[in-house]
Parts: sequence; C-alpha cells; structure tokens
Amino acid sequence: MDGNGGSMSSNGGSMDGNGGSMSNGGAMDGSGGKAQGGAPATGGSSSGGTASGGSNGGSSSGRCYKATRLWFEDFELGDYSRWTSKTYDRNWGNECQDNGISTENPHTGQRSQRNEITCPYTREGNVHRGYGGLQFNGDQVVPAYTNTGTGINARYGVVNTFHSYLDSDTRFENGTWLSLWTVNSACDWSHTVLTLGIEDSSNRLAAAHYQEGGGRREFLPGAPSFPRRKWVRVTIYVNYHDQEMHVWQDGKEVSHVTFNRPSNTICQWHWGLYASGDNDDIVLYEDDNSIWKLNERWTDFSVEPWFDGGVEACDD
Repeated sequence: MDGNGGSMSSNGGSMDGNGGSMSNGGAMDGSGGKAQGGAPATGGSSSGGTASGGSNGGSSSGRCYKATRLWFEDFELGDYSRWTSKTYDRNWGNECQDNGISTENPHTGQRSQRNEITCPYTREGNVHRGYGGLQFNGDQVVPAYTNTGTGINARYGVVNTFHSYLDSDTRFENGTWLSLWTVNSACDWSHTVLTLGIEDSSNRLAAAHYQEGGGRREFLPGAPSFPRRKWVRVTIYVNYHDQEMHVWQDGKEVSHVTFNRPSNTICQWHWGLYASGDNDDIVLYEDDNSIWKLNERWTDFSVEPWFDGGVEACDD
C-alpha cells in the first residue's frame, strides 16, 4: 500500500500513487512488494455476532437489523495479526513519520494505534503515508496481498465504524490535507479510490475522489467540524451497488456522496495517517474499528448505523 501526492493511481503489488490534490481525481497505484499475514478478527467474532447498547445513533424503530461483522480491531492483542499486512505497513512511512501500538491514549481497553508526523517530506510525491490495510476475498480478509480477485459483494452496503483522536494545530487548507480512510472496489487498484479526510478550514470530514463519472458531495446542514484532542466516532456507509456513501460523526450525519464505479465489490481498505508532505506536526490515535456487512436495506439515514454500540444486529 502506498500513496503519493493526495491523488492516487494503480498498477500492481502494493498501493502507490502520484500527483494531484486530495480532492481531485486519480486512482491509487500499487507497485512492488508483498505483505504477509492477516487473520480473522478475535476479541469479538470476525463474523456474525450481535451488538447492542449505547445512546447515540440508536435504532429509530427499536428492532434489530440483519448485519454480519466481517472484521474488528481494538489493538488489545498488541499485534497486527488481524491485518492483511500484520505490520500496519510501517515500512510505507518515511523519516518524518512513525506508527505503532501504544498504551498512551486508548479509546477503550489499554491500547490504541498511534501514528505521527514530525517534519515535512518533499520526496516521493511529497506525501506522508502511514496506514494499515486490508484486502478482502469475498467476506474474508486475505493473509497476504495478491491485488487480484474479488472483494466484499454487499448488495445492501457495508458499514465501517472507527474512532480517531487528532492531536495537531495544523490548518488543513491551501493544499494541506489529511486523509483518514480509503477504499477501492478493485483489488488491483485499477478503479478510482474513495477517501475521507480534512481538506479545508471548515475541518469537516470530506469525501474525495468521488467526482469521476459525475459523483456529487452534499454536506448536511450543521455538519460538525472534526475536533482536536478528543476521541471521535466516525461511521461510514458505502454501497457500491447503489453507488452512494453516507458519513456520520458521533451520531450526526455529515455528508451524503454519490459516485460512479465499474464494480459492485469492495476489495481494498486502509486507515491511518495519510497526508500531504507539508504536514509537520500531527499525532493521530485510532481504536475500535469494525466492518459490518448489511443483509437488509438501510433506509433511515438520519440514524447512524452504529452496530457496535447504538444499533442491534441480528442473524438472518
């Protein structure tokens, strides 16, 4: 996995990209290298399971929804055995960047993932990249990157919830950006990615790379900014069959996005500290990350589909 310069393009191996800004085009590009490992999630079932409780983003009807948990990470194992790379791809960083599991600032439990940028980086596309990734084969995480095959086929969409803590005074504007999340429908990165991050002084979580083929992004009235030095829950609904995406922050919907891609599946994912090279002072913590496959249609997008805390999942 690798990205250069905010926009991303693809050919083989792991992820790599060149040129452009965070919000303008490109596909993510892979070249060289293989990553080993990856195992189904533990610390909670890697599939199936029921989640309930919580007060934010709860079910509007009080009933359970048909959904299957495909993957979960709380970093309490103290290693990366749940990831395709088993390493959180620390090797994709640079001398201004580092990451690892930390006990400094957990969201829950005793551990979280800590990523940092300490100085500007002006080589290899002028971009920082420190992120962990998954490749799926159907509903299963693969043990090593192949950049071939078919990913998750979710007729009713997939829900990803993760928690982030951003410690930085950086103003993200005028080409300075931070990306927290990336997905691609193509296992070989031949399709344009979808990403989510901060790209301007509004500090709102903003989808990028959705424009190709006529996609649109709409922020909801009162969409919140992303706070600093506070744990934030981010939930993303993405459906490659219906070609749409919804984003919530701590239970409040931020945006609705439409896009146009040639495939219905979701194969490659990554999270972490991916940022323009002019960034020089960021610490990002991550914790409690889950992927759920919906087995029935989600219809009320005023409600956050938070299956680990606000909405109850049930078997088919």
